[in-house]
Amino acid sequence: MRAVRTIKISDKKIVKRGQIETISLLRRRRMKLIIRVISIICICMALLGAMFFWRSGIATNFINDFESKVERVLVDSGLIVENISIVGTKIIPKDIIIEVAQINIGEGLLRVDISSIVKRIKQLKWVNKATIRRDFSGKIIIDILEHEPAALWQVDNKLWIVSDEGIKIDDQNLAYFSNLPMISGKGAEAELQKLLAAVSINMAMFNRVETASWVGERRWDIYLKNGIKIMLPEEGISLVWQNLVEFEQEERLLARNILAVDFRIKDKTIIRLTRKEASRRRLLAKTNSKGENI
Repeated sequence: MRAVRTIKISDKKIVKRGQIETISLLRRRRMKLIIRVISIICICMALLGAMFFWRSGIATNFINDFESKVERVLVDSGLIVENISIVGTKIIPKDIIIEVAQINIGEGLLRVDISSIVKRIKQLKWVNKATIRRDFSGKIIIDILEHEPAALWQVDNKLWIVSDEGIKIDDQNLAYFSNLPMISGKGAEAELQKLLAAVSINMAMFNRVETASWVGERRWDIYLKNGIKIMLPEEGISLVWQNLVEFEQEERLLARNILAVDFRIKDKTIIRLTRKEASRRRLLAKTNSKGENI
């Protein structure tokens, strides 16, 4: 009987110990939940307070007041704009850059809003890139990289100055750029860079180019200043142009009485003669004379 009673007492102790552990675990979980809720409430209150502080204008006034005090100190110490230097411009007048920049001589050097000035300057037609830096000797340096004019593009009965990247720059003051080659055809501006890379391998030949026509959105016809037409293929124009340069150097091909040189068929060059030259050749053939090589 004693053994049975001991077991019962022992069972009761085990049950009580399990209940205590369960209660302790529940308390710990409850405490963690309370702490988490309190933390969330504190964070929300902090955010609401910050929003109120900002929207009320107190923060803005504080920042502006601080900036004004700093600027006054800097101005008193001599850190002001004394000179504006503009470099890199060839086409854009410097007074236009000054006007757009809106920088005042005598204002605080650190008060100059560089990012806003760069954005305004980049809106000018000829500006490709613009950088601005402060020199603590009192100088603001504006460095301009202009678009490089490469051709005059005829489209929709209008002429545009375009860069080698095909960017339309301007449609004004075209007389100053009359020495540029003229291109035409839908999509010609997008292919201009490839064409220039091919034909500029020999500047003497490149300078003889008058116009270039983008034909069927797939290939170029080049017209030289002496009226000869060079019909380029769709692919491999660099190699074909080099062949033309060699023909000219060795045989003076382009000084002869020809209308066109046709490179459209791969590994084949077709020379089209003027009507007068063709008649002369036929006459020579009839009299059994040897025609000159071309």
